[in-house]
Amino acid sequence: MTTLNSADQLRFQEVESIGAGRQVVVSRGNGFALSATSGTIGATLGANSSIFAMRLSPTSTVNAFIERIRIEVVTIVAFTTPVTAGRRLALFRGSGAAASGGTTLSGAGSILPKRGTADTSQFTTANSGDARIATTGALTITGITYETVALAEFGLVHVGNAGNFREVIYDFGGGQAQPIQLTAGQLIAVRNPAAMDAAGTFQITVSVDWHEAPALVWS
Repeated sequence: MTTLNSADQLRFQEVESIGAGRQVVVSRGNGFALSATSGTIGATLGANSSIFAMRLSPTSTVNAFIERIRIEVVTIVAFTTPVTAGRRLALFRGSGAAASGGTTLSGAGSILPKRGTADTSQFTTANSGDARIATTGALTITGITYETVALAEFGLVHVGNAGNFREVIYDFGGGQAQPIQLTAGQLIAVRNPAAMDAAGTFQITVSVDWHEAPALVWS
C-alpha cells in the first residue's frame, strides 16, 4: 500500500494490464494563512527553546500540508559579539502535547481561510488545535518530542548588530518540492539549536501558508 500526499491538483494514472488508463483528480482541500510577530525576545535564550509553534488538532481527520514559511528576524539590542558562529534558528517537526505561553494565534480571526470564512482550520482552538508565538522568552513545551533532524536551518551568524535583519522563505510546495505533512497531533516549531549569546535581543515574524486535506491512499 502506498500513501500519496495531497497537492495542488494531485493527479495519478493507473495503467491497467489491457493498456487502458484512468485518471483521478483529488481536490486540494481548504487553504489557510497565518502571520504573527513576537515580542522582544530577551537575551541569552537557552538552547533548544521554541519561539513559534503550531499543532494540528489531535482529533483531526485531515492532514496539514505546509507549503510555505517566511521567517524574518530583526536584532533589537546588539549582541556582545556581532558575528558569532553557530547562531541560528531552525524549523522542527514534533508530536505530543501543545505548547503553552506566549501569544495564542489559534483563536477567532487569527487564522485566515483563503477560500471563504466558512472554512475552519484544524489548528484553531475551536477544533482543539493550537498556534502561538513567543512574547519575551521561550514557549513551554512540556510533553512535546521533536524529531532530531531539522527540516530547515536559518543562519543568524552575521545579524548581531542592532537593526540587522534576515529574511528567508521556505517554499516547500513549489517546483519539485513536497509540502511538509502533519498528521493529527503533530506540530512544527521554530527553535534555536544553540543558545543565543550575550546581550542580544531580537524579534521574529513568522508567516505560514498551508492547506488541509485527507491523505490519499491507494493500492
